[in-house]
Amino acid sequence: MNRLWLVGIFLVYWAFPGQKADLSTPRGTVYTHLENLNPEHYHPEISAKTFYGLATEAAREKAVKLKYVYEGKGLTIDYSSVPNDPDYTDSLNFPFPRHAYLLFPLRLPDVYLEKYDGKWYYSQHTAAKIDYLFNELYPYGIDYVNKIPAELKVRLLGLELWQWGGLIILLVLAFVLHILARKIFYLILKFVKNRLAPIGFDVERIDKRLHQFSDPLSYLISIFFILEFLPSLLLPLRIGAFIISGLNIAEIVFWIFVFLRMVDVLMSIYLTRAEQTESKLDNQLVPILRNTLKVVVLLFGVFKLLITFGADPKAVLAGASIGGLALGLASQDTIKNMIGTFMIFIDKPFRIGDWISFDQIEGSVEEVGFRSTIIRAPDTTLIKVPNSKLSEMAINNKGQRAYRRYQTRLGIRYDTPPHLIEAFVEGIKEIIELHPLTRNSSDFTPYNVRPYNVEFIDYGDFALQILVNVYFKTKDWGEEMHGRHILHLGILKLAEKLNIGFAFPTQTLQMEMFPGHQPLFPDYPASKEEIEKRMKEAFEEFKQKISKY
Repeated sequence: MNRLWLVGIFLVYWAFPGQKADLSTPRGTVYTHLENLNPEHYHPEISAKTFYGLATEAAREKAVKLKYVYEGKGLTIDYSSVPNDPDYTDSLNFPFPRHAYLLFPLRLPDVYLEKYDGKWYYSQHTAAKIDYLFNELYPYGIDYVNKIPAELKVRLLGLELWQWGGLIILLVLAFVLHILARKIFYLILKFVKNRLAPIGFDVERIDKRLHQFSDPLSYLISIFFILEFLPSLLLPLRIGAFIISGLNIAEIVFWIFVFLRMVDVLMSIYLTRAEQTESKLDNQLVPILRNTLKVVVLLFGVFKLLITFGADPKAVLAGASIGGLALGLASQDTIKNMIGTFMIFIDKPFRIGDWISFDQIEGSVEEVGFRSTIIRAPDTTLIKVPNSKLSEMAINNKGQRAYRRYQTRLGIRYDTPPHLIEAFVEGIKEIIELHPLTRNSSDFTPYNVRPYNVEFIDYGDFALQILVNVYFKTKDWGEEMHGRHILHLGILKLAEKLNIGFAFPTQTLQMEMFPGHQPLFPDYPASKEEIEKRMKEAFEEFKQKISKY
């Protein structure tokens, strides 16, 4: 008879697993905890056995509170994913490998199982944290449920009437909070902008961005409000998990929008500042920076969403690393050009509109793109140069010159008398002094280059060479050309007044004996004394000439 009674008890325990305490594996312990708190077979005293070293009453209270923590956070447990190995070892979530199992590493890191005396229990750390976690989710407790009238506990579409009413009130309050928060955030952001931004930043563009920035922030406040009070409605686990998962996804999406709007606000401020500078290169940087920062925000947002959907962070990082490596190898040129683009914006070797020359290419910079720079050649041809190559080249930035140098040689006839050459040179110097665009004596400092040079420098094949080296006080190519025009006309008129002729390649046929004419021999000195006399005169004149230097 006793044997039959024992067999019957065994069959009852086998038929109703909720009445057994299986602590041999992590899966058995979790199953024992939750299934024995199921309303259909409620045995909290058995569920309490999953806590090590606690009195029955205290362990029972911990077990019930932990179940409410799971429900309040919308955490459902898939038993098939819980290890069923008695000797399971976790080497990823703990500083050193140990017989422990963490159920929700990201959302509930304080709750985990640990092996004591050959059996699996909720860890002592978990037991110490349960009251804190419960009070955080249910700051007003759950005893108020007993005070709700029975008429409001009638079920309708899976929820009791008081729960439906609580949801409606929660949504209405969240909407009102959204409206108020949006206005408050906008006023605060505008106040900060007006206090910190320099004069000239109060523009419509920035105010519009602040409005857009306030919207996702106010929605986040509403989501936080709902998440704060939703557990108090004690919704069924499936419904609560569905709503909380949706709110968590919405939270991430709105955070993405917050950071995207933040990028827009920062770029609007930067664009306003860039428009107040002379350089247009800063303006070109705005769309590049905006797109780059938005891509970074979206990548982090997608990464966070994948983790929320249950993806392993380490697996996501590994996949992103492998994918990034493959993408990097497949687009080496694009990455090199991107790096070259940022190097150009950091070093600023030129500005939009500057006239530059490099590697047999010369022209005006029209646009600096994300991948290449557009150069307008002198014949109006457009040349696209990859930024990776441009950042490595030696660039002659003529647009950044302090002055535009101009140098030419004037070839005058060999029969021009020396005193006329000297007068001509002095006359050109005076023209340069009077010219409105050229550097003159007033611009000269001992530590600077000479303001100009006009010198008789060479004996050419068919002309006497006079060097004219001047500096135009302008950075504009067209203005320099007009300055040259004025200078050239002034020199021509001076030469005309002095009756000085400019030489050009010629051949002169001289007839030594021509009827009716004297020979064209030079008047050579006849004696040694005459030669020495003329040399002495030349030396004296030269000494007088150089005495003023």
